[in-house]
Amino acid sequence: MDDAALQARLARIERRQQVVILLLVIPYVLGVAKLLGFWPVGVALSALAILGFGAVAVSRRRRRDSTT
Repeated sequence: MDDAALQARLARIERRQQVVILLLVIPYVLGVAKLLGFWPVGVALSALAILGFGAVAVSRRRRRDSTT
């Protein structure tokens, strides 16, 4: 296999891994929400989602800038 094919295969594996992790985390988040309340957990998850989105955007921008 050439390098491009291996990179594509690795990207598919990483996406699949992220989906599996997400599916495993959801029940724990719901359990914490039942214990602490849905509003505080919802606010905390919203903040984490914004930070995660920013981290992904920065990492992709850095990766794109390093390849050119």
